[in-house]
Amino acid sequence: MRVTVVGAGYVGATSAVVLAYLGHRVTCVERNAARLDRWLGGEDPLGEPGLAELRGQVAVEFTSEACSIASAEVVIVAVGTPMDDNGRPDLSQLDAATAEIGGLAADGAIVVIRSTVPVGTCDRLQNSTLRRLRVVSNPEFLREGQALQDAFFPDRIVAGGPPEAQRPIEELYGRILEGRDLPGNPRQEGPPPLLWMSARSAELAKYAANGFLATKLSFVNEIANIAHAVGADASAVLGSMALDPRIGRHFLRPGLGWGGSCFPKDTRAFQVIAEGAGYDFVVLRAAIEQNARQLARFAKAIERAVPSRSTVGLLGLAFKAGTSDTRESPAIALARRLIRGGLNVVAYDPGVQQFPDEPRLSVRAALVEACADADAVVIATEWPEFAEMDLTALRLVTRGDLLFDGRNLISPARAALAGFRYHGVAGLGD
Repeated sequence: MRVTVVGAGYVGATSAVVLAYLGHRVTCVERNAARLDRWLGGEDPLGEPGLAELRGQVAVEFTSEACSIASAEVVIVAVGTPMDDNGRPDLSQLDAATAEIGGLAADGAIVVIRSTVPVGTCDRLQNSTLRRLRVVSNPEFLREGQALQDAFFPDRIVAGGPPEAQRPIEELYGRILEGRDLPGNPRQEGPPPLLWMSARSAELAKYAANGFLATKLSFVNEIANIAHAVGADASAVLGSMALDPRIGRHFLRPGLGWGGSCFPKDTRAFQVIAEGAGYDFVVLRAAIEQNARQLARFAKAIERAVPSRSTVGLLGLAFKAGTSDTRESPAIALARRLIRGGLNVVAYDPGVQQFPDEPRLSVRAALVEACADADAVVIATEWPEFAEMDLTALRLVTRGDLLFDGRNLISPARAALAGFRYHGVAGLGD
């Protein structure tokens, strides 16, 4: 099929490269000049594992020109929908892209909305800008750092729109739906199902999944805090929960709280959607509040333990390991709060070499450099490097002996043997 992808961010670039691997003729339109130059130069500006290598094996045309839309059978929209000041998705990029598509695409072409959008967006587009076309909601469920694995071996493909659009979508993802000739290893037995539904249902499915996962993470953090308060072992409690097939083992690690490009904006947008429908989404509202409280408790514990103007060696800036993405990162939020509280923060992250958005934050090229003469060391991102670091050698370069583990990567006993006073993420008090 002839496919044009609009947007070369995580979703767009991954979709373009994967669809080209599946045998489709793919053009990817990107208007950000700096990002486009790097794609044209064979680089991956996103740093997604394996993406640059796979891009070198397939024929994807990256361009700033949208003329390929005119001949495309399928146009995929994968532009950003960031959160505005009121917690609502900013659809300006989406509306600009679909207006251009509406003027260029051939009658009857399929327009696939992969961007996360409010429920009813596809119906609005179908009845206005894209009325000559067939609009399909096809939300993505890609995890940063594992995008290719999730794209080739998804648990499910969710899509919804006019009934006559279902067959082209099946053709678009044919080899994935058949589990045929795909790179890597499937994570489940058999190919994934295509779940065809209404566009509104598909749009809501994305928010429902992220809202539930965020709520699960907030609940786990509450369990860890309660376990400490009553003298129980949080890891034992959560380990027992993981063996219950109704709960599962994923997303059961306590931490600083959730962040990134999806959970914060999607949970707040989901809350706005519920409010717009006149529904008080009590559980989701509580999950959002707990997430903010979790980071605040951790920051207060650090501030109480070290005098003002002390130095903190912060390990981690990305919102999670395996990516350089700092959007809505709990580590960045923690750094900014500590700086506002009068502390000097020196950071290291293996995936983030600089962070110009916060000039008061110093970033070093090595872990030891970030922790040299630190009064406290704080682990804020769950990189394997931090779990495996030599604590005895680290203690030799730090000034203080405090270790705050915001990701529960380090055994308290191991920290004590190295000469650190250990504080995990749970049980730090209010």
